[in-house]
Amino acid sequence: MLKLGIFGTGVMGQRHIKGLGQLYKVGRLPFELAGICDLNQANAERGADLAEQLLGVRPRTFGNFTAMNAALGLDAVTITTMPNVHVPLGIEAAAAGVHVLCEKPVATTVKEARRMVEAVRAAGRKLAIAENYRRDPINRLARALIDAGAIGTPYLAMQSSSGSGESVIITPWRHLKKFCGIAVDMGVHYTDILEYYLGPISHVTGMGSVVDKQRKGVDGTLHPADAEDLAVGVLRFSSGALANLMLNMGGRGEGHFLRMVYGSGGTINCPGDRLGKPLIVTRRIDGKDIVLSAEETLALVPDFKLDATTAALFGGERLTSYDLPWADIDASLIGIEYDDFAAAIRDDREPEVNGEDGLRSLALMYGMLESDHAGRTLTTDELVRGEAAGYQDAIEAV
Repeated sequence: MLKLGIFGTGVMGQRHIKGLGQLYKVGRLPFELAGICDLNQANAERGADLAEQLLGVRPRTFGNFTAMNAALGLDAVTITTMPNVHVPLGIEAAAAGVHVLCEKPVATTVKEARRMVEAVRAAGRKLAIAENYRRDPINRLARALIDAGAIGTPYLAMQSSSGSGESVIITPWRHLKKFCGIAVDMGVHYTDILEYYLGPISHVTGMGSVVDKQRKGVDGTLHPADAEDLAVGVLRFSSGALANLMLNMGGRGEGHFLRMVYGSGGTINCPGDRLGKPLIVTRRIDGKDIVLSAEETLALVPDFKLDATTAALFGGERLTSYDLPWADIDASLIGIEYDDFAAAIRDDREPEVNGEDGLRSLALMYGMLESDHAGRTLTTDELVRGEAAGYQDAIEAV
């Protein structure tokens, strides 16, 4: 087994330990969780307690990566800290010969992300980005249907959501620009899934706004918020298809989630991630719109089959829906990230979501805010290269 350490055992780190626990339950755990590291010793001990409960063995705890690696000789490390320290930790790990699985967003800015991607590649190590939404069996099926031409030629995707109101979302730091801000932190999921569905995006235009300059915590405390919590954009794919992306993280009243792909021969309506609800596939046949049954949907993709680990975690190879507790779904998707990460190390191949992919999803989400700052449509190439970065440069200058 590969020897793994986890750096950061707050909310996200605990979820990663639960992901390893899901793999352990189905007999597909490729890692020995040997060490846990956190600057907060109490967090480290809580993480070790959880690992012992779920994995049967208590990992050692440490206060820094250098000590953990010196004591254990790690093969890999997971970084689940706040985004502002992803880069120095990732570079340190790679320089020590350790492979890296990093939570999204890969860094606080595109230029910082480039620094880590280049450093890890120069060290000859793997850099995987923990992007979980695409691993959902329902999104796997959606991608298979699009690739099979089930709705003809795709020409439009819509990704839109609204909710959360004035409350803190997960943790207060997510509402600060210096830590990416909530629109970018959440939006990278959606730029990733759009490219997963329909291929590379070539152009981005958009605008952003700060709806709430304070956010209310669960205890009623008001926390400062200077990062955009509303972002609206239009994206063009290299294929010529368009996408509308709207993320309203300050939504009051009626909330919504919409993910639709329109093609020349119909639509795919994706009900949301980590829910297990079936896709709604509607095909245009002889001038009429026909909603397909689960059996008719699967018949369009006779070769569709989930990988062995996903099938073991979700209960089948050709799923159109599933019914599991949300916590188990969330942990299982993280477990799939680890399964792929381990295979990339063993087989000396790229992870499904590598450093460059994480860099692209970050650049594309920042692209809407950079477009607003620059007053023009931007190309993905200039965003990825860090050439269109006036908005981010202002953050780094503070």
